[in-house]
Amino acid sequence: MSEPVTQSQFAEVLETMKAMQSQLAELTLEVKVGQAEIREKFNTIDQKFQTLEAKFEEKLNTLEAKFDEKFNTIDEKFNTIEAKIEAVRLEVQTNREQLVDLGKRQGSTENRLWALLVALFLMVAGLLAKITLFDQV
Repeated sequence: MSEPVTQSQFAEVLETMKAMQSQLAELTLEVKVGQAEIREKFNTIDQKFQTLEAKFEEKLNTLEAKFDEKFNTIDEKFNTIEAKIEAVRLEVQTNREQLVDLGKRQGSTENRLWALLVALFLMVAGLLAKITLFDQV
């Protein structure tokens, strides 16, 4: 069944366990060093990321400001053009109203001229009729 362990075998197992414990301590130290290096690299990467994020945000804000400026400029130009179009529309409407008014005036002027011409014709015809029919000088 089980054999008794000799002192030398026991010492050998004890030394092996101490060696394993020593190796375990070295491995633990290496893991801690590795974790510290990883943490340091992570912090470095995090700092770089934050720097890039800040630069990106700054650039985005700059572009947004430029976009807003351009948009406002375009909006102002559009409003100016819209105002000019409205002014031209009003001017065209005014000109159209003036043309209608001039047409009415011209019609009434033509009627007056025709009335004058008819009156002159009748006067000349009456004068000729008086001269030819009632010549008593």
